[in-house]
Amino acid sequence: MQPEPDHELPAQAGSTRDEPDPLLVMYSMPGHLIRRAKQKTTLAFAPITRRFNLTPIQYVVLKTISIRPGVDQAELGDIVGLDTSTTGQVAARLEQRSLIVRRPDGRRQRVEASAEGLALLEQLGPMLEDIQDEIVQPLTAKERQQLLRLLSKMLGVATLYYQPRPRGRRRAPRDPDPAG
Repeated sequence: MQPEPDHELPAQAGSTRDEPDPLLVMYSMPGHLIRRAKQKTTLAFAPITRRFNLTPIQYVVLKTISIRPGVDQAELGDIVGLDTSTTGQVAARLEQRSLIVRRPDGRRQRVEASAEGLALLEQLGPMLEDIQDEIVQPLTAKERQQLLRLLSKMLGVATLYYQPRPRGRRRAPRDPDPAG
């Protein structure tokens, strides 16, 4: 069963009453919609990128470091969903700008936001709240929560809207005949 579109698109060549419009089929693909949502998010963040020379990935890394001061760089990558190499490159750029400080701790790299980094986050806070609102502006409050819950579930990350089930050991099947 095809979902009802919010608005009708003109009938396309090659579609019939029995077959859905191929363009609607493409527009209904999760990968396509997620890519388009990413484009919308990137465009919304563009003024910040231009004004403060800070990418969305650099922001999330800096914000995470401010929330977890002294976090291990490898753990930081796990938290924000970046591989080790990318996390190291982002941290190096932030360190070059004096927004974070990296300190060796044995074989680990601990990272902390500098005073400059914390000041930048303070300045960005209200602007980023506005951007988040802009991204989901067409949605009702209930739809926003549902979207965040579903995205969290899809990614398997705990948020205010979704808590994944703990992964425990599965119980071995019980032997119905204890004698064996």
